[in-house]
Amino acid sequence: MAVDELDLMVFQMAVESVRSLSLSFAEKAAEIATRSRGILLFDVRVDGDAEVQRVAAIRYQGDQTGVLALDRQGLVTHHCIVNGTFSHFIAPLENWTSMPLSMQAKIDANGHASLFLGALRNAGHMPGS
Repeated sequence: MAVDELDLMVFQMAVESVRSLSLSFAEKAAEIATRSRGILLFDVRVDGDAEVQRVAAIRYQGDQTGVLALDRQGLVTHHCIVNGTFSHFIAPLENWTSMPLSMQAKIDANGHASLFLGALRNAGHMPGS
């Protein structure tokens, strides 16, 4: 079994094991990262999207990133694994998350989150609006 397939399987198992826990999306994303031995890169709110209210990414060894997206009603978490072709969409969100809160307050990450979701939808990884 290839490392990429193993990462996908472990990620999917972690998502399924956390899905029914009564935790916030941020707590679920952190728990999925812990259970699947990944690094939580970001968890950001998405304003103005008809389908998604939050998106998070978890980095795995190699070129794999697990993505979680919470639907507008807060009931369904969509997930997928993507490769490095999305890194230029992920980097600005990861950088924003690593900034102190005082800097985050001055910089809007919503545009980057919307672009990332659009790229995921165009590639068929997330449901579209």
